Amino acid sequence: MRETSGKKLQAESIIADVSAASGASIDVLVYDSIDSTNTWSLQQCKAGKALPFACFAEQQTSGKGRRGKQWLMQPHNNIAMSLSWPFAISYQQMHLLPLAISMAIVDTLESIKLDDVQVKWPNDVYVRGRKIAGILIETQPVRKEQVDMISVDSRHVAAVIGIGLNYDMSLLRHDVSSELPELTDICYELESGQQREPPERSRVASLLMQHVVQVCQCFQKDAERYLERFRARYDFCIDKNVEIILDNGERRTGVATGVNDNAELLVMIDGKRHTLNSAVVSVKAL
Repeated sequence: MRETSGKKLQAESIIADVSAASGASIDVLVYDSIDSTNTWSLQQCKAGKALPFACFAEQQTSGKGRRGKQWLMQPHNNIAMSLSWPFAISYQQMHLLPLAISMAIVDTLESIKLDDVQVKWPNDVYVRGRKIAGILIETQPVRKEQVDMISVDSRHVAAVIGIGLNYDMSLLRHDVSSELPELTDICYELESGQQREPPERSRVASLLMQHVVQVCQCFQKDAERYLERFRARYDFCIDKNVEIILDNGERRTGVATGVNDNAELLVMIDGKRHTLNSAVVSVKAL
């Protein structure tokens, strides 16, 4: 086990780094073990905990992935976090949030000199064609006493932004199911691929938190800018053959042609363009 991965994350250090980078004052908690950072955060939002706040877990016993799947993560060697942030945004803008958060992960990875980073619609981040991070965003209504605002209206929601980032998967990489996407991690990519010493896990966690907070601070006025960044450089699926898995289990294949202004996937199937949203499909690039 690498020393850089085994050290426990320190809440005080993350709080200080985020405050210095963004001016944001955020309560950060680090748990040795928890069922799920998203589950805990949703419970705290419902109970009225002041926003924003963040939760990290060294181990998740029931880590949550998209569409009810479990997020696999080797304990004490990776990064699992949830940031709960209040937004006053439209339904259309909420569709743009996963891609905006994916850009925060991209910025984190590129800041530590990782190359060939892309985003597989709608919420996975890849390096050299292998999955390195995933996003799960869930929402909870906001109470007036939870945020420091003059007024809270019906548009305000607390977005619980869950992120799993693979730092060191060396003990798990060869044991995962073949049905899962091929995984990679920061240590593997930097040490074997680029011959670089990886930064400490605590440094990566702090950078990730900083970039996610910065996106949240700017999102309501810059949502479209994050979408354009994704389109311009980071779309993993575009022009690839993709498999669409519908809620009823039906599988269709087509060619991804990008995303529209609502961040919905555009796919050509049997000569017709279909518009798909993340609530009804999963996409596997073939």
